[in-house]
Amino acid sequence: MNEAQAAFFSLIEKYDSIVIFGHSLPDGDCYGSQIALREVLQTAYPHKKIYAIGSGLPALFERLGEMDIVSDELIVKSLAILVDVSDFPLVEDQRVLLAPDYCKIDHHHESNPFLYDKIMDYGVIATAELIARIAFQRNIVLSKRAAEAIFLGIVTDSGRFLYAPTRKETFDIISRLFDYGLEMKPIYDVIYQTQENQLKYKGFLLSHYQKTENRVVYCYAEPKDYQAYGLEFSYASSQVNVLANIQGSPIFALFTQNEKGGLRVELRSSSVPIRDIAVKYGGGGHANAAGVRMEKGGYQEAMAIVKDLDLLAKENNDYVGK
Repeated sequence: MNEAQAAFFSLIEKYDSIVIFGHSLPDGDCYGSQIALREVLQTAYPHKKIYAIGSGLPALFERLGEMDIVSDELIVKSLAILVDVSDFPLVEDQRVLLAPDYCKIDHHHESNPFLYDKIMDYGVIATAELIARIAFQRNIVLSKRAAEAIFLGIVTDSGRFLYAPTRKETFDIISRLFDYGLEMKPIYDVIYQTQENQLKYKGFLLSHYQKTENRVVYCYAEPKDYQAYGLEFSYASSQVNVLANIQGSPIFALFTQNEKGGLRVELRSSSVPIRDIAVKYGGGGHANAAGVRMEKGGYQEAMAIVKDLDLLAKENNDYVGK
């Protein structure tokens, strides 16, 4: 057990209750990591109260478990663990600020230094990998639910094992999950089967995207666009990978505005590092997958980002295919 893990478990032992927080608009890795960590810690510390809070992924509640509801009074006396989130402003439930102490488990680069205990590894594809590593190194037996939650985190953040840094250790972890009862198909059935209205919205994106001079592909969607298909902002704003397979494009971006005038920006690239662009606008992420959340933002802000992405693509024209 390394020093970071030792500090992590030492901190856990000081508290009778622990609350696990994730980021806004949780994805498979966020929800999966929260559920998996709740299961792992409950196994390791059966007499402690372990909670995971946030909106989660309701479609998987029946299979993997619902999120908890906790009071302010509980949070003020609990250790807060942040998973899959780099900094406090990105945490979905801002009551995290009520907690007396913090630690985090994450794989994102930090825009601001996190001054508390943390388990970090930028070289893994998903935070769920770190949860698995903790359990394996501590010889904590995974429940079937924990195994499937870890699988959910890894398979979604890796794009079904297509994105870097998917590597040998990633598959080693997946292999070990079968020892704890992992069934892949029920997870796939929920996260990858597409409803008709969702498929039509993907068609909308593919028929409305634009391309810059240097082949940056982008699409801008307003509430009326996705509401016409009966979709929520959380789903519509996560569909950036619909644009990913357009040949010859080094960078692709999806800009989705919500009803309150906020803007979610999702950036992806095949090779060009794009994280610095996200950081410039108050976001963050990974070299080839990053994002920004703006409380107020619209088409003008989106076009400013597109302009920067186009310049970046021009500067990295080795990737453009010219």
